[in-house]
Amino acid sequence: MKPRILIIDTDQTAGQMVRSAVSMLDCEVDGPRPLSELEEAALVLLTPPEGELASTSVARIRERFPRTGVIVMTGWGSTTEAVDCLKAGALDYLERPIHPDRLQQIVGESLDRLSLLAPEEQPSDGDPSFVVGASPAMNRAVQLLDQVASLDVGVLLTGPTGSGKSRLARRVHDRSSRSSGPFIEVSCAALGEELLESELFGHVRGAFTGAERDRRGRFELAQGGTLFLDEINSATPALQARLLRILQEGTFEPVGSEETRSCDVRVLAAGNTDLHQLVARGGFREDLLWRLAVVEVDIPSLSARMEDLPLLAHHLCERYAHRLARRVDGLDPSALEVLSSYTWPGNVRELEHAMARAVAVTRGPLISAVDLPPRVQKPKDHQAEQLAGGLQQDERERIEAALAAHQQNRTQAAVALGIHRASLYKKMRRLGIS
Repeated sequence: MKPRILIIDTDQTAGQMVRSAVSMLDCEVDGPRPLSELEEAALVLLTPPEGELASTSVARIRERFPRTGVIVMTGWGSTTEAVDCLKAGALDYLERPIHPDRLQQIVGESLDRLSLLAPEEQPSDGDPSFVVGASPAMNRAVQLLDQVASLDVGVLLTGPTGSGKSRLARRVHDRSSRSSGPFIEVSCAALGEELLESELFGHVRGAFTGAERDRRGRFELAQGGTLFLDEINSATPALQARLLRILQEGTFEPVGSEETRSCDVRVLAAGNTDLHQLVARGGFREDLLWRLAVVEVDIPSLSARMEDLPLLAHHLCERYAHRLARRVDGLDPSALEVLSSYTWPGNVRELEHAMARAVAVTRGPLISAVDLPPRVQKPKDHQAEQLAGGLQQDERERIEAALAAHQQNRTQAAVALGIHRASLYKKMRRLGIS
């Protein structure tokens, strides 16, 4: 499948010039369109909207579509803004004017980089080293998921952030009767209420400022397949009511429309807090919980399945060595000792990041302890204590330190602080942290 490039620019003339330059590449090109009509793509060529910091726009895109690359293009660039954009996750920062040939070269190189870093398609049998090991808790979870995969019932995956719920949801889809249909994932914590409703149910032209054309939502796009709602515990009461209706009746109305539409979608959900306790506190609808959790499966944290760590580490080493075209044959005993001594607050996702980094920087055929991230080598240093959030530290300082340590990645900062991402957003708004 050809990679898709999306051009975000409210200036149609400038946007069409960019489109002409990159259309020579072997890819699909869409746009120009405003940021409010953002859709998933391999690469976004972003001209930030007037009145918004470029780094803020980059962060919004990366939060919504973490696997999408972003190149910023601006006519009013500055070194400070460029650094902020790169910290927010941008691949590149370009100042106009830029020659079409140069733009084509940069975009082509960026697509090559993304193809190396993009997750591989999950095979129908899943990722064996990820789901199988010596851990009884993980094996029980996988066996139960495999048992109910072929049944068209709701499944709720619970467990800490980074424990692999998304991959296991994909495994359920791949083993179901809907495997030939689409698998679409939406994070309920990444968007505000209005944007999330539009994302799920679609909208019609004129439904809100910036809605310049009709847009299908994720329920329609997942027709005949599976929709995975991650961080469902972040859903607002109004959204919970709409979700309950679509689960009960299979019908909905797009935002701004009175037309009732229907869909045939299996819904899988995941949460990183106890939804039963949330129901008891009045924060989640009990009737919706029973609809989502016909089968409930708890995914253990990595710290609860440390016997699986060597298998996971060797598999990830092999995967990234192949992906980055590096000859790395495995890990030496010093590396395994350090990995086994770390507590892994970010779970399997953090281990994956650590192994990708180690494969990239090692100079020998075996990964050693010095190739691992400093936070893993020295988990009890001053910075780790600061991020853990001792009571004596000022809350603002701790949040800012976490954001700085993780290049403004709010998801990773929330993990480091030991709080939910939605809670981090609320604290940042309350403290005026941009």
